[in-house]
Amino acid sequence: MKSKLKSKFLPVHYLQDNFLKLHHLKQGSKSVEEYIRDFEQLLLKCDLKEYESQTLIRYLSGLNEEIAHVVELHPYTSLDELSALAHKVEL
Repeated sequence: MKSKLKSKFLPVHYLQDNFLKLHHLKQGSKSVEEYIRDFEQLLLKCDLKEYESQTLIRYLSGLNEEIAHVVELHPYTSLDELSALAHKVEL
């Protein structure tokens, strides 16, 4: 039912556009909070089915390098932990 509704009401390129946005998402001048929000919204839109470790690496690769390098030195097991660490490092 859900897939039928998606196919009927979403444009054909919707998923492809969102995957592309997720793939190219970078923190840039955004705060970590804004980056987290954008990242999570795109994950939901893409309905991505991947291992959590892949999602964590995808998240880390979009963070600014100076934040990512510090965050990588600390242990984390979930996206929530990783996001909290990134937020602390930014502050």
